[in-house]
Amino acid sequence: MHASVETLAFRDCPSCGELAPTGRPEVRSRISPDDASTVEFASAWAPTGRNNCFFDYRRCASCGLLHNSVYLRPDLIDDAYSHRDDSPVDMPRHFLKMTQRRYLEAMEEFAPLEGVYLEVGPDIGLAAEVAVERGKLEKVVLVEPNRESRAVLTKMAAAHNPVVVSSLTELDDSVRADRVVLIHVLDHLVEPREDLIALRRRMRAGGLMLVVVHNESSLLRRLLGRRWPPFRLQHPQLFSRRTLPAFLESCGFTVRSVRATGNTLSIRHLVRLGFSALGREPRWIYRVPEIGLTVRLGNILAVAEVT
Repeated sequence: MHASVETLAFRDCPSCGELAPTGRPEVRSRISPDDASTVEFASAWAPTGRNNCFFDYRRCASCGLLHNSVYLRPDLIDDAYSHRDDSPVDMPRHFLKMTQRRYLEAMEEFAPLEGVYLEVGPDIGLAAEVAVERGKLEKVVLVEPNRESRAVLTKMAAAHNPVVVSSLTELDDSVRADRVVLIHVLDHLVEPREDLIALRRRMRAGGLMLVVVHNESSLLRRLLGRRWPPFRLQHPQLFSRRTLPAFLESCGFTVRSVRATGNTLSIRHLVRLGFSALGREPRWIYRVPEIGLTVRLGNILAVAEVT
């Protein structure tokens, strides 16, 4: 699949609407999507694929957001996500849940998990499962474009009046959320401003939203350069500790907290990530123990309120 004029959409800044910059890109991939073979493009789109093929990233001169000024059409993106394999990484499930629990605890510092819980992009539902276990929820609403995940998600939330749909537009107008969760979702959205404003309309006054994204101003990003794993096809924009709260405030939210957050990963997975950045995976990697460590990998978390 070669990118062509028919498959591309040209984007102004998705945060402030400033006209797309035309100067030299700040980050350029080794293989341009225009030149990628079908195999290379498919590999780059896979969630664990190498990040050597992505659209150029440019920085908005007005708000500072790093984003793709050229991207695939939204209908092509929707189709790709509906068939994507979102299986969890090769790591013990309890380590993954520890990370999700830490995210939700940040929101619980301001209010308990109760009422209607709405999550966009839950994948296999690890965060929602933690919310069900910890909270006093009336209803669980999950927006997940991957149709293959629906049965698992519905079963997981069976005792909490689950609603599982592919997009926000499929939800009944009466749905009003008390707690909204977007974990590594905002940097995937083609039109993040429109989607966030639509979400805000579906939230009750005083409702809280949890957002987790990659931090493009992190030390790890500066050390790895264009090999930083979040530089990939699935991320049409990437936020920082400065641009994320500014974006949320511009969408009508009051930001209550912004902080760096840690991930609980196995030593084996950390070693794999290191070699993956170099384009390698040694055969002996499976001998590395599955001991858990909590480390900061350049992610940031924000809690915002509807006031």
